[in-house]
Amino acid sequence: MRLNIASKLFFGFCVVILLNVFYVVVVNQMTDLNSIANILKVQEDVKNKLLKIDSYQSDRRRSRTSYEAIGKPESIQNFGKACIEIKLQIDSAYNQISMITHLNSTIFNNELYHGPYTENGRKMLELIADVDKNSKTYEETFNKWIEDSTIQSSVKKKNAAIAPISSVSSLMDITDQKFTQSLKEINKLIDDQTKIVIKEIENRINEVKRQTIVILSGIVILAIGFALVFSNTITNSMRRLKESAGVIGKGDFDFDASGYPNDEIGDLAAAFFDMATDLKTAQDELVKSRRLAAIGEVVASVNHEINNPLMIISGNAQFLEMSMKDYPEETKERIQTILEETERISRVTKKLREIKNPVVEDYTASGEQMINLDKSIFENGLNES
Repeated sequence: MRLNIASKLFFGFCVVILLNVFYVVVVNQMTDLNSIANILKVQEDVKNKLLKIDSYQSDRRRSRTSYEAIGKPESIQNFGKACIEIKLQIDSAYNQISMITHLNSTIFNNELYHGPYTENGRKMLELIADVDKNSKTYEETFNKWIEDSTIQSSVKKKNAAIAPISSVSSLMDITDQKFTQSLKEINKLIDDQTKIVIKEIENRINEVKRQTIVILSGIVILAIGFALVFSNTITNSMRRLKESAGVIGKGDFDFDASGYPNDEIGDLAAAFFDMATDLKTAQDELVKSRRLAAIGEVVASVNHEINNPLMIISGNAQFLEMSMKDYPEETKERIQTILEETERISRVTKKLREIKNPVVEDYTASGEQMINLDKSIFENGLNES
């Protein structure tokens, strides 16, 4: 598989980006901390509502005491207003406690905290329901007592069977105590949950710190390792190319293109190899052309030095042949042999002038060489054979 340098860089950057994504995921855990902090905020709001409920309960208690003492109608009105406010605050607190319990189920997965936190939430819902029940009982008891007192005053039945104020007051006191006790227990549970939440926040912050250090360390180590490996791969290949270029510059064209990576540097090495091959071929052609030029100069000299005496020998042999009519046949044959051999030498020198691609072979064991006219190529495209 071919990986270009750009692909390698892209792959390396993708790995680093992936690690950064892991880091972002870890950082996103901080959003849970925001939700947990929201739980603390809601719990604090619930405590404020409980304080308001207790404050309105004190108003009802004062209104009841005032009505018992002097029977002012304004006390009944104040009692009713306090009841309305208490009902609103209890409903709001119940909804917020339900929300806290829901947030717990989505955030607290730690078994160490999930069980106690869920149990506390259930208890708070039960207690706030008890507060609501006691509040209604307190309100209904007071209103019933007011109603009975009004009926007694209107019909003036002093001996009517209505609850005496002492018994009503005692019942309302008991209800008030239960009401106040439930508020205290809810406050205590909220304080316990606040400690749990703060502990969980500390644990999560420490875990985020640990994961952040691990991931950032991994990013740094991977980035350094990738940079070292990538840079060494490039620099080593470039160093080899530089050394090979120096060798080629000295005339050694035996370039080895193997061992290079399958990327742009490998393409450059292949181009160097092709260049070295072309240079070697060009050098061989140049040597060959110089050798041919040298051979041509030698052939011209040989033709000049051989053909002149050869013409004299041939002319004299022809003259002797014409003058030896009465000579024995053996003598004539010898003269004919001289003429044939001079003709043969003339053909050889002529071929030397026409030679195009001489083939040189070893002539002696000592390394001397000679031109093989039978294998050499001539200007007419044929060899001697």
